Amino acid sequence: MNKSSNGWAAQAHFNRRAVLCGAAIATFAIGGRARAAEQKIVVRTTSGGSYGEAMEKAIFAPFSQATGIAVEKTPSAMAPLIASVQQGQPLVDVVDTSEGLLETLAANQAVATIDYDRFKSFTIADIGKESAKPGIVRRMVYARVLGYRKSTFKGPAPTSWADFWDVKKFPAARAISGLGLNAPDLEFALIADGVPAANLYPLDVPRALASLTKIRASIQSFYGTDAISENLLSTGEVDLEAIANGRIQGLIDNGGEFAIEWNQHMKVPSGYSILKGAKNLENAYRFLDYAMSPETQARFATLIPYGPINTKSFAIIPEEHAAKLPTNPKWTEKGFTQDAKWWGDNLPSVTTAWNAWAAAK
Repeated sequence: MNKSSNGWAAQAHFNRRAVLCGAAIATFAIGGRARAAEQKIVVRTTSGGSYGEAMEKAIFAPFSQATGIAVEKTPSAMAPLIASVQQGQPLVDVVDTSEGLLETLAANQAVATIDYDRFKSFTIADIGKESAKPGIVRRMVYARVLGYRKSTFKGPAPTSWADFWDVKKFPAARAISGLGLNAPDLEFALIADGVPAANLYPLDVPRALASLTKIRASIQSFYGTDAISENLLSTGEVDLEAIANGRIQGLIDNGGEFAIEWNQHMKVPSGYSILKGAKNLENAYRFLDYAMSPETQARFATLIPYGPINTKSFAIIPEEHAAKLPTNPKWTEKGFTQDAKWWGDNLPSVTTAWNAWAAAK
């Protein structure tokens, strides 16, 4: 996170529009169309809402335009991906998801070892050693925050997860993530129950579920996708929820009367992996190279406020967009970072415990 923050003071001395819209395309277009005719790449990603739109505009469409390589997008849970690799028929080439789920793939020997020497648009130094794992390239950091509709609270608004759990002091229709969204928000349940953020891991799953039980009757939705969380808030079905910062920021930017509380936010690393035995391996490398370039990372961050990993991108992100990123020094110290390795190792056991809890009445 410190590496990303260093770019805040940098100022661009060239035309940002030209860089964001043209430089990356020009770099990858040279000779690309002739070589890549009729080629494709299959990417596991999320197509819904503002995230899907940002991915299409900032990465998928420009990549295809630059290289001639068609991008096929598909949603998938991790279990089918793991099974497909074990059967020697990987369903996709590249997986785009949270680092915790990518760690689950890695723990099941489902991801290929990445050869970082094959990349031309970025280096390990550009993204940091902690972001260049053997089977995972960290691509961004987003934040799960407490978001709410301003008009819901006539007095003080909630400022902590303890407030979110206080249904009497802050009555409102609530939502929080369930098992379908990468991982349920067990961290927030524990913080609400008095666990300091610095002492969260390893997560006490029974305690977290017991904490959730306290407000279960007040939760309108344990939603399964970020797109659903965005829709729940925008349509008025809920007024208070745990939500990805980019999803609620889009509503705010479009004139919605919503607010973000950055206190106790959780930074969630997200990345790319190449499945072992990928059918379009060369195209997968070309895609990662393009997607991790500073120009592409900057373009994505201007469309949805998720923090890029390539430190060179900060010099070309307009200041008004940089101010909304989770890596903003104004609030980055108010949060904590999700332990992706813990989730990768423990998701199966959490799934079992969650399903048993969900089935109990």
